[in-house]
Formats: sequence, C-alpha cells, structure tokens
Amino acid sequence: MGRPKSGDASAPQRMQNAFWRLLEAKPYARITVSDVTRESGLNRSAFYYHYTSIPELADDAIASIYDDPTVIAFIAGMIRSPGDNALFDRAERFAASDRYRNMMGRIALIAGPHGSAGLARQLKDFIVGIWLGLLGVDRAALDPAQRIILEFAASGILGAIGTGAATFTPETVAALRRSQMPQIVAQMVDSLRAPNESAPTPPQDSLHAN
Repeated sequence: MGRPKSGDASAPQRMQNAFWRLLEAKPYARITVSDVTRESGLNRSAFYYHYTSIPELADDAIASIYDDPTVIAFIAGMIRSPGDNALFDRAERFAASDRYRNMMGRIALIAGPHGSAGLARQLKDFIVGIWLGLLGVDRAALDPAQRIILEFAASGILGAIGTGAATFTPETVAALRRSQMPQIVAQMVDSLRAPNESAPTPPQDSLHAN
C-alpha cells in the first residue's frame, strides 16, 4: 500500500477527531491504531506517515487545546479576584458558546475516567504552568509547603473538570460567581508569590462567545 502524500493536511485532523471520539467511547489505554484508522477512514500507512504511536497522536490532539489563547485566559481567570465582574461577564458568555462546550468536553475527557494518569498529569502541569507564569513564580523555587498548596489547588480544579463539561454551564459560572470558591482558589495560588510582589496582571485575551 502506497504512502500518503505529504501534502495531505486533512489526515492528521481526521485522526485527531477520531481520537477524541474514541476517548469518549473507551479508556485511553484501550485505543489502538486499528481503532483510529477505522474511525477516521484512513489506512495504517496514513497513520504511520504522520505518527509513530497513539501517545504521539494524543499529544498532537491535546496540543491544539493548550495552544488556544482563550483556554489560557480561561484557566488564568480561575485565580482572578472574585470581584472582577468584567471577567465573570466574559466567562458566562464564553460558557454559552459552542467553542467553550467543545473545548471543555475534550478537557473533561482528559481529566475523566477514560483518560490516563499521564494525560491528567499533563493537564495539571498545564494549569500550574499558566498560574505560575501569571504570578512570575519559578516552580523550582517553591518550598515543600507551597508545592502542596499548588498541587491541592490544581487537583481540585482537575477533579471538577473531570466531572464533565456539563458541570461548567453558564448557570454554574453564575453560581460560582456568588460563591467563595474563586476567592479561596485565588488566595491559595496568590500565596505562592513573594510578600513584596504585586498582584498578577490578567491576560489581555478576552473570553468571548462565538
């Protein structure tokens, strides 16, 4: 069977889409190359032209989420002041958008029961990286107590995301706006800063509905 043309730009996207559908249907550890080729309608030559393994395909599929500036702004917004009404207004509009539902659905798959410890760790590190970058804090400089605080905060967010995209509806965002949770998480993460450092500046990318 001949190798696919190198210019076949649609093949990776088709396989990534197939990966997400498969992850919704079965655990990550049970997804095979045959599953991906069958679901995408491509052959094994096409798969191995673009990827060497399922983990490589998974990394490529997940990278598209992590590269989305709206996702970064959304995660960064988790540690903003609960009194930031403009942030919550944008978050509520974003939560009503198709883009949000699609993104949260995929993140929930990573963090949920069909994901894996490795995928969950990757997602947690992504969340932590955004927070520390916003604070200007070097992870290596954290003391043991600070590391526990960071792990606790990130694990809580990851656990909530793992319950599914249906958890983060516009109604839920509005309810969170009235709760103490944003303030608690923000205070925990903000405590990692040195005492003389100023509060972080939020990212400029806005959360917007399509």
